Amino acid sequence: MRIHIGLLIIAAIITLSVILDYFIFDYDDKHWGWLKKASKPVRRSVIGCYLLMSFVIYFGLSLPYIKPFL
Repeated sequence: MRIHIGLLIIAAIITLSVILDYFIFDYDDKHWGWLKKASKPVRRSVIGCYLLMSFVIYFGLSLPYIKPFL
């Protein structure tokens, strides 16, 4: 049960960091400025793909450490 709570916490941290980066930390449009001119569906899909890739990379890199708990 601990591993599931840990995975949820990591997913929340990754999601929160992407949202904060998009809305707050990118005040001069250096990271996400190219995306602000796109339509809403395009922005949602790009951010969704970015989140998915972040999750896959994190879990792929941490798999040797969490494999004994699965």
